[in-house]
Amino acid sequence: MRWGGLGAWGAGALLQMLLSLPLFFGEELGWQGYLFPRLARGGGTARLVRAYVVTGAAFALWHLPTLLMGGQYPDRPWYVSVPAMLISCTLVLPILTWLRLRSGSVVPAVIGHAFVSSASIAMVKEFAASDARLDPLHMGLAGWPGWLVMGTFVAFLALTGRLRPGAGAGTDAPPAARC
Repeated sequence: MRWGGLGAWGAGALLQMLLSLPLFFGEELGWQGYLFPRLARGGGTARLVRAYVVTGAAFALWHLPTLLMGGQYPDRPWYVSVPAMLISCTLVLPILTWLRLRSGSVVPAVIGHAFVSSASIAMVKEFAASDARLDPLHMGLAGWPGWLVMGTFVAFLALTGRLRPGAGAGTDAPPAARC
């Protein structure tokens, strides 16, 4: 582990996240502020699950151009990277939605998205051995270890009823009305 440059790395990661916030704000405004609330509106459990899956799939397919160029899963063929991205986005979406529902704002989801897409990846690279072969399918939130962690957390949120619109604090207004 390379602990000596931790402060510089942390400052760089924070700066990268801050610079990318406008991009993630646009995405989360679309997913959290528009698509998900409309798909989940007025439905029971089946409609809510469908809203999470459809929004997660749209979220993943939004990244298709960079995904096919090897951006998220370098050196992997499309038939591996596309399903991996579908799994990653479908698992992270309920967590980002929970942040939005709990806060009543898309801003925590934007910050969470920025962390997942930048700092969490950089963190794994920073603390890995310098000669380690880093495969995104076997590390971080975009690989199976992250899927296990996110899946466990999503199951907890679902079992405790925290993934339903109206279940979090600050959710008196209709979900589409809050930013």
